[in-house]
Amino acid sequence: MTPREKTILRGLIAVAWADGTVKAPEAGLIEGLLWAFDASAEDEQELLEYAKKKRTLDADLALDDLEREDRALLLAHAALLTHADGKQTKGEEKVLGKLIERLGFTAAEAEPVIFEARSRAGKLAERV
Repeated sequence: MTPREKTILRGLIAVAWADGTVKAPEAGLIEGLLWAFDASAEDEQELLEYAKKKRTLDADLALDDLEREDRALLLAHAALLTHADGKQTKGEEKVLGKLIERLGFTAAEAEPVIFEARSRAGKLAERV
């Protein structure tokens, strides 16, 4: 895994903790991304251990090394993650808004990404 991919996953872990717990659908999405990013066994162990402790965007997300494309990828996965269990809580909605600001996107830039994530989450829920 690249350092940027690790940063993206750390951000997603913080988003997953938005409602105070990391539930099975959220954990499954993170594990799927570990596979998609071709994480080594060491990287996987490191990030799964990292995910055991409550994380926040303010305390645990450093964005300095992310390019705009990486930030867009993080936003897209975060939007999907907040809908992973079929509903978006107020806490998840709030942390997603904070992430949008931290990533430097306007609401207008983020809106189509979030809409697409909701659509994909709905389709995934229908299949499961």
